[in-house]
Amino acid sequence: MLKKFCLALLLSSSAGISVAMADQNGVSPDNTEVSAVTDQTMFEFGSYGTVGATHASLNSADFALDAPMPTGAGRSGYLSPSNNTLIAAHVNATFTPDLTAIFQVISEYNANGNYRPEVEWANVKYAFTPDLDIKVGRFALPTFMDSENHDVGYSFVWVHTPFELYQQMPTMSVDGVNAIYHFSMGEAENTVKLIAGQNTTETAAGIVNSKNMRGIFDNLDFGQATFHLGYQTRDTSTQSELAGLNGVWVAASDLTAGLSYDPGSWFFKSEWLQDRTQYKTNAMYASVGYRIDRFTPYLMHSQSSAASAYDNALPYLNMAQKSNSVGVRWDFMKNFDLKMQYLHITLGNNSTGYLVNIPDNVSLSGKTFHVISAVVDFVF
Repeated sequence: MLKKFCLALLLSSSAGISVAMADQNGVSPDNTEVSAVTDQTMFEFGSYGTVGATHASLNSADFALDAPMPTGAGRSGYLSPSNNTLIAAHVNATFTPDLTAIFQVISEYNANGNYRPEVEWANVKYAFTPDLDIKVGRFALPTFMDSENHDVGYSFVWVHTPFELYQQMPTMSVDGVNAIYHFSMGEAENTVKLIAGQNTTETAAGIVNSKNMRGIFDNLDFGQATFHLGYQTRDTSTQSELAGLNGVWVAASDLTAGLSYDPGSWFFKSEWLQDRTQYKTNAMYASVGYRIDRFTPYLMHSQSSAASAYDNALPYLNMAQKSNSVGVRWDFMKNFDLKMQYLHITLGNNSTGYLVNIPDNVSLSGKTFHVISAVVDFVF
């Protein structure tokens, strides 16, 4: 049913589309808010993408940004475009002032080692009141502050979101229901999101299934500061020959917190997560940057811990690593930016971190390496 709806929505967009131009502050592919004006077309088309390359000083493993990627930069090649190259297109439909929909397709490097397009978002939203919206379909799982635009490189300063944090949650979408409630608290604006649904994610190591997903997430905007809190539970199973997992269902929960402060000339942003299954894992990052005309240099520190009760017999539980990075963003023309970033990464003891394509019997414990990336982001 979801595929039939998506196909019908995409084909109907030929009736009339207008290019949605994004401003310098970025764009979220899940943003379907549309003003109700009489001369507005029913369908609006938008797209975004990134073209880039990554080098990693590795010869016994690959550096990969996302769990689904089977290869990356390092062992597989001196330079790799797979980490930072993607393109997406979406259609926003406004059927009535209260009834809207979005359909988005993205092409990025996936678990099968190709760029086959996939449906990332496909949902219908109805505004029951000016403050209450309900979405049904496939939508972003709002675990982190940038979850809903984590693929839209133009919408954030860094080359990519901090992978030590984001790889804790390979599930980035939900097939289900999302309730969104807005309300004011004095000078503050609050947005509460409730989600329920399920998900299946294919990674390079296997398949991760999630069911009975439930979550509550809160964003509080007060002046130039944004605060984020989230809590979610789910039943999850992983089928992976590499890790010796046979798909047993376990209960999982995640607690997240974030803070962003951006007065305009500079910014500070930090987030933290604690993931609990049979074990407990923590991850965090902190980043600061300063804007000088069209240039934004920045610094970031991020890290992830090994799972508590780590057992040497279960090496897949130890993904401890920390990274320090420095980079710069240059907004060289409207809707385009150029970014460069250097990362210095250190693996924990007995850890392979988030590296992939590791030969058997290769020890990377405590290894230090660097990663250099350059990308161009764009939105239309």
